[in-house]
Amino acid sequence: MALMQNVGLPYSEDLYNYSDQKKKDFFGINPSQSVSSCAPRINGCSSRRSLKVSANIKGYKKVETINGKKVNGIHVEGMPFLGQRNTDLIKDSSIEEPNHEYLLGRFVEDRFVYRQSFVIRSYEIGPDKTATMETLMNLLQETALNHVASSGVGGNGFGATREMSLRKLIWVVTRIHVQVDKYSSWGDVVEIDTWVDAAGKNGMRRDWIIRDYNTHKIITRATSTWVIMNRETRRLCKIPDEVKREVQPFYLNRAAIAAEDIDIEKIEKVTDEFAEKIRTGLAPRWSDMDANQHVNNVKYIGWILEVCHAKY
Repeated sequence: MALMQNVGLPYSEDLYNYSDQKKKDFFGINPSQSVSSCAPRINGCSSRRSLKVSANIKGYKKVETINGKKVNGIHVEGMPFLGQRNTDLIKDSSIEEPNHEYLLGRFVEDRFVYRQSFVIRSYEIGPDKTATMETLMNLLQETALNHVASSGVGGNGFGATREMSLRKLIWVVTRIHVQVDKYSSWGDVVEIDTWVDAAGKNGMRRDWIIRDYNTHKIITRATSTWVIMNRETRRLCKIPDEVKREVQPFYLNRAAIAAEDIDIEKIEKVTDEFAEKIRTGLAPRWSDMDANQHVNNVKYIGWILEVCHAKY
């Protein structure tokens, strides 16, 4: 794959005094190519020139051929996926992935677990200077969506697979359980792992763990249950066999939260008579809608927290 890119190269000598061979050796291009684009921009012993070069991206492998193996036993298309980028904030792993400027996460553990790192931004904290619950939920959701996009089975929907997109199906969350041991502070770096597994006959479970990047200590655990809904009729439906065949190769039988620690009791409906606090006037805004044309689940959490006292 060839691409054209503007690059600037600092050097202390005058390019015009270079022989044709030196120009070829230095830039890897023929001197017959546009030399005028290399005219100095500033005078002095250290100048910066710019030129256009043709770069050939070598070593990029399709997802299904990474490490010489298929992805969890199936072939997928060679579409771009979110993989690792070697930076100071993202550590290398035992699985080598192609590097891209826009790639932020990577697969680990034989590609069953997707891992991504985030910096807690100033606009993601509350008055106590720690990440809000909405921030945590958004980071969990972002990691999950990138997991699907990176897996090679992503369709054109919001986290939907190809077969789901063909059938106008979307995922909806029916239950989520989050255990927070520590809220990260502004500027902290967190590392999030996510994976999926079956949840009964017609559901999928997605789990997460959040670690402090520096200490590697787990500070948050989360598990959720998802079902499929028709985007147009807004009715729940069974998971088609074609969709099951897409996602089953990625199932990992592992729980972020032990079964005995999961609250399975049904939450009773809160009525005006028994509610401790009532907040009126809350209504969905256009900005509360997501790509699936419904109010995103994180927005509901924000509404709930808006009613709760600060101590919660």
